Amino acid sequence: MSELRIGIGVHSPITALLAEEAGADVLWLGSLEMSTSRGVPDREILEPHEIAGIIRSVRAATTLPIYVDADTGRGSDELAVLATKLYEEAGADAICVEDNLFPKRNSLDDRFGGRELMDPGVFAGRISAMVAARRSIQVIARTEALVAGHGPDAAVDRLRRYAAAGADALFAQANRASADQLLPVVEKVAPIRPMVLAPTVLPGTDAEAFAAHGPVTVLFANVVMRSLVAQTSRVLHELMASRRLDAVSSELASVERLFELAERSHVRQEEPAPARPEAGNRPHTARRLPPEPESLTDAATGAEADRIRARALMTEAAFDYCAGGAGDEAGTRRNVERLDALTLTPRVLRDVSERSTGIELFGQRLAAPLLVTPMGLQALCHPEAERATAAAATSLDLGFTLSMFGSRSVEEVADVAPDSLWQQVYLLRERAVSWSVVRRAEQAGARALVCTVDVPLVGRRTRDARNGFRRFDAAPPALVRDPCFADLLEHRRRHTPSLTAEELLAEVFPDPAVSWDDLAELRSRTRLPLVVKGILHPQDAVRAVDAGADAIQVSTHGGRQSDRHVAAVDALPGVVAAVGDRVPVLFDSGVRNGTHIASALALGARAVLVGRPVLWGLAAGGRDGVAGVLRSLVEELDHTMALLGASSVTDLGRELIDSREQA
Repeated sequence: MSELRIGIGVHSPITALLAEEAGADVLWLGSLEMSTSRGVPDREILEPHEIAGIIRSVRAATTLPIYVDADTGRGSDELAVLATKLYEEAGADAICVEDNLFPKRNSLDDRFGGRELMDPGVFAGRISAMVAARRSIQVIARTEALVAGHGPDAAVDRLRRYAAAGADALFAQANRASADQLLPVVEKVAPIRPMVLAPTVLPGTDAEAFAAHGPVTVLFANVVMRSLVAQTSRVLHELMASRRLDAVSSELASVERLFELAERSHVRQEEPAPARPEAGNRPHTARRLPPEPESLTDAATGAEADRIRARALMTEAAFDYCAGGAGDEAGTRRNVERLDALTLTPRVLRDVSERSTGIELFGQRLAAPLLVTPMGLQALCHPEAERATAAAATSLDLGFTLSMFGSRSVEEVADVAPDSLWQQVYLLRERAVSWSVVRRAEQAGARALVCTVDVPLVGRRTRDARNGFRRFDAAPPALVRDPCFADLLEHRRRHTPSLTAEELLAEVFPDPAVSWDDLAELRSRTRLPLVVKGILHPQDAVRAVDAGADAIQVSTHGGRQSDRHVAAVDALPGVVAAVGDRVPVLFDSGVRNGTHIASALALGARAVLVGRPVLWGLAAGGRDGVAGVLRSLVEELDHTMALLGASSVTDLGRELIDSREQA
């Protein structure tokens, strides 16, 4: 009995049905086929969530096994594990990763000379991580050793190591220069593990020749797309030359055929999902099942799981904009590390059977001393942007601060957060625009203003420079629709007709000349409580209070302004001591869990504002994702309070901070 299986590369439900009709044993969602069908180069540009969408659509149309090309796993064990879980959830039967360097170059692309491969031990670790994370999906390990010019022995050695790491099947790839070396590899490896091959460079080789040495699946990886391009091009050229449909009629499927394929695909999608083959019945696979997590987020907890999912769902540039910091990002890391380093000394035998996390701030009752800090351009994370974030915070009786550079206007956000909205404002070079933002916030019912004062210049953000990130191209802020800004743009265009909103915003923000006098003027223009954000030095805190601040927000801008600023938590005690009881001190930067919140409160903060974890929750699940993040933070805070012997947040004092930290 032949141990040969034939796979056809497809990219859609219709092409999957055609492959099934032709007798394919396996469907191959190859990166070249999928990328080309979407008009992008085969360089790991498609995001995992896009590929998962393709898998779902194909799975709905067929019961054939689906093998998915995951390239290098986007260059990290973490993302390879995420892809494994994401593609399995979507309905894939096998996932293939290769030992190319990220971003991968197609094995048939010889335009740029040689290539480097991953260290085989490191790649074996990636395979092990994927195997440990999967539930039933098969893991196929692919080597590009022949393509890189290392020869058959090197390819065999790598594949043996990948088999030892737990790979269910092994894949050896060749290019034109190494085509004749493929069969010797199969001879040595097929008896060890089932093999997968894509002999594009061996057009004259009978697939049966490979199966003589053991179980082999031969993938005709990109025949469908190459056929579509070749035949479509020929038909269109003939059509345009003749201007007559009958000149190409013999080359066209009937419209009835299209109806039939579409109806068949639709009917299958509407039917209950059929039972899929058990692992042992899938082509050439042997199951070794470890204990499995029940969902994508079980392998990582809380904010980290959301961050991993957000990275998969967002574009690379958008994720880097949200995740990145200034310079080498040491400041961003330091904020978290210094919070992690704090230790707390519990008090025992205190009645904590009933606990309250609630506080009152500026006349507003909050269920916990927790607010969302201002973060702009949230449409990069989710279409509902700040509306989803504000609605989630409001549903939990927590606070929300709208960035001046938010994707949604204050009027749009106030509609879903009527009682919990604060508005951030920057003092722009054109002060009239800032005053317009203040007026609109007051009219919309905002409860407080937050003036951010730590941006005389925008920090140098390496990730954004590397990606060539342009926020206007990705998600222009709602500020450009402010009436005063629009009038200013119209006025400037009388002299410079080509001026864009993006260029004008770059002219007016930031203003390095902002002074204490400007803060005092802002104070005089509003009756709303005024929070001054971005204070790290005790003397600046005192001066802000003297200028009329109703609260100080200790913040390093999440490490986005400088990589060498003091960590926010290290600055917090000095600011608290300097202002005393004159105004409440708020805190942000580096907060990732409820223990961090408890630590900041113990050091004197009245409330804590959280940033990036909210963005990851937004990207991962919209409003529900944000609500999940905030709810977890409050629950963790409550749990920590119980362990510390605190029945209310006011019981969290300096006595709980380890004496060595206070020293």
